[in-house]
Amino acid sequence: MKAVYASDIHVGRRHIERLLQIARGTGAEALIIGGDIVPYDISSKHAGGEISAQAEYLQFEFIPLLKDFKRQSPDVKIYLDMANDDFIWGRRVLEEHDGMLFDLLHMKKHKLTDSMDIIGYMCVPPTPFMNKDWEKPDSASLPFTDSKGAVLQGIVSRSGRREKRSIDILSHDTIERDLEALFSLIEGPFIFISHSPPYLTSLDELFSGEHVGSIAVRDFIARWAESGELKASFHGHIHESPFASQGISTKIKGAICVNPGQDSKLRCVAFDTEDVARTLELLVGD
Repeated sequence: MKAVYASDIHVGRRHIERLLQIARGTGAEALIIGGDIVPYDISSKHAGGEISAQAEYLQFEFIPLLKDFKRQSPDVKIYLDMANDDFIWGRRVLEEHDGMLFDLLHMKKHKLTDSMDIIGYMCVPPTPFMNKDWEKPDSASLPFTDSKGAVLQGIVSRSGRREKRSIDILSHDTIERDLEALFSLIEGPFIFISHSPPYLTSLDELFSGEHVGSIAVRDFIARWAESGELKASFHGHIHESPFASQGISTKIKGAICVNPGQDSKLRCVAFDTEDVARTLELLVGD
């Protein structure tokens, strides 16, 4: 199966349109979006505030674009979800179309091909940013790796309004525990979609040289790659990593792991699910 993957399309208002054009132009049979889908500039001047602005964008712009795409390309499977820059309140808009227009990824398994599944996870370790809807401690023993920049205080949006939240680094509600819960879903070969890249790789590097990915994600990849079930993983979150590390992919225990990064010009990758490493191609929109 030929697939196209991108993450962090929030960088540009037209990124989603360009991505749909690329998916159609490449003859992709699957389109996968690994989180952070609402453009940066949506919230700035909205009278109802940034949470309402994001939900309205999803309902009145994002969903219609996907519906139009599916009318023209009805056989293309779409897999997507939100991530740390997206207010979770707006996910209810996506949930109305889950299983019909597209399949949501977070903590779920779907059939990608007759012989391969796709499993998703969208939470990230604590960041320097204020939206904490999708942030959790990485593990009970090591809540986060970016001790210089991460902040624990911020806001959440589940109620539909801004509420203060402080991440409890002593909590057992961690990324590591969530990923362990995914073990029961694994019954054969799969591709893993995680917004956070694995820690200390070419996929999670800042321009400063710091690495800010997830140790729990890296351990999950290593465990299932070594067993042979995990065939590839796809990530995002750290937009500049390919520019800092000069690479969009690495291998962990033989499984290829990819972060195409993101920029003012859309960045995405095309690949064939039967041999991701050999067919992987970076595509940059104009």
